[in-house]
Amino acid sequence: MNKKELLFWKERYDNQEDFYNKGDEEELRKKFQKNKFMTKEDLIKIHKWKFQGTLIGRQKRMLNIIQDVNTEIIERLSNDAFNSDNDKDRLVLLSQIPSVKNSLSSVILAFYDPKNYGILDIHSWRELFGKEPKDIFSNKQRVLDFFNKLRKISNETGLSCREVEMALFKKNLDESRKV
Repeated sequence: MNKKELLFWKERYDNQEDFYNKGDEEELRKKFQKNKFMTKEDLIKIHKWKFQGTLIGRQKRMLNIIQDVNTEIIERLSNDAFNSDNDKDRLVLLSQIPSVKNSLSSVILAFYDPKNYGILDIHSWRELFGKEPKDIFSNKQRVLDFFNKLRKISNETGLSCREVEMALFKKNLDESRKV
């Protein structure tokens, strides 16, 4: 997809996404960049953002998992991840937080640094690579490949990785609903 097409789909995403989602993302981005860590309350907000709508059952399970997690653990691991300059280390650190796996790690990183990260989702994956493999969410190399592909397109178009990913997500989602 060229820059013009990406901008078309990104605009559709922006026009159809509710303010709740955009507001939380912007609020958390500013907070993460300022503080260089994530609190338990931030993680709860991310779970609610990611697992809404038809995923409400998963949201409840994830929120139950983190209910008893000490906020200092979340703050320390997220701080270490945000201060690392290695993608794999960031994924490993974030996935040590209970309830956080590769997909949610990509949300946290995209909120923290949208220039260099996008959110791993089957829709954006399909636009980049075709049908998703069974281990898309469990294999860290898949996430790293996803980030690298987004960065390649980002470098070619001047858009952030998050903007590229939003456009890819929206295109695939809309086109899959037509079928």
